[in-house]
Amino acid sequence: MKELSSVSNPVVKAAAELKQKKYRTEQQAFLVEGLRAVEDAVKYGTVKQLFVLQENKAASMRQAAVVEQVALAGAELYAVTEQVMKKIADTETPQSLTAVVAKTSVALDELASAGGTVLVLDRIGDPGNLGTMIRSADAAGISGVILLAGCTDVFAPKAVRATMGSLLHLPVAEGVSEADFIKWAQQSGYELLVTCLVNAGSLYETDLQGRVAVVIGSEAEGVSESLLAAADKKVFIPMEGQAESLNAAVAAGIVMFECLRQRLAGKGKL
Repeated sequence: MKELSSVSNPVVKAAAELKQKKYRTEQQAFLVEGLRAVEDAVKYGTVKQLFVLQENKAASMRQAAVVEQVALAGAELYAVTEQVMKKIADTETPQSLTAVVAKTSVALDELASAGGTVLVLDRIGDPGNLGTMIRSADAAGISGVILLAGCTDVFAPKAVRATMGSLLHLPVAEGVSEADFIKWAQQSGYELLVTCLVNAGSLYETDLQGRVAVVIGSEAEGVSESLLAAADKKVFIPMEGQAESLNAAVAAGIVMFECLRQRLAGKGKL
């Protein structure tokens, strides 16, 4: 394992640049921080580099096992000082492991073959919300996620952290245009389901089984007019309290888990 103590080292500078979208695109890589996230990266992704904090006196057997796995996979290993780790990591108090992982993305045609329910995000701007939705999609058994053009970068550090590892094993298609998505959905036999308040039926009285594309719109504006026009089904989430609306990530979770409930009920598992 090579030792790095200078924040000016080219390897350190290249890794730190991955906090910016421009360099993530150029290097086709992103940062993963923390033991649990790095474990998932080793299991489901391709780790290119691993930075290990030298001063970590409480390094566990679990961490040692991860480091060994990364080494066996042929990735570059670096022992770094706390100053270097702070330079690379996005969090204010860095953890003992930070990895550079190869970016992965799937094509729409690959999602079509999976069937089931897909989550479609329209101009979601908050990386925390975006990551939370992907984590919820993973938990709800969603077969894939489609990020339409205008969404924030799913590989941004805050978004990656919010997915809690789900980004590494849930298929994600990014940068898809509305026109391409609508055409794909129609050709692949997906029903477009959007959440809105006008001419909509109750979520709990709507058939959500089969191939359904759940479309969640931006936090401020909701689903775009063109997606509303293309929708096969429009639903609202019944509410009884005083709140006027729900956080986009919360709304997405409610809809996806209702899809799961109906799917399990249809199989006699509820």
